[in-house]
Amino acid sequence: MSFEAALKELESLSEKMSQGGLSLQESVEAYSRGAKLKQHCSQLLKAAEEKIRVIDAAMKEDDIEELDDDGLF
Repeated sequence: MSFEAALKELESLSEKMSQGGLSLQESVEAYSRGAKLKQHCSQLLKAAEEKIRVIDAAMKEDDIEELDDDGLF
């Protein structure tokens, strides 16, 4: 499931729960589903953050190599 789809479902569950129209059992099930969606979103965000760190590190190395090639260092 994509981050956007999971977030949309999580927002929908949150809205349903805050409206108060769910039975106790439905509330527990919604809470459980919401907890799983939150965990899924967190994992996707961590993976995206790691990819950005890798890209940033590679770009910094490329910038240094380009400067070296230009004879500036």
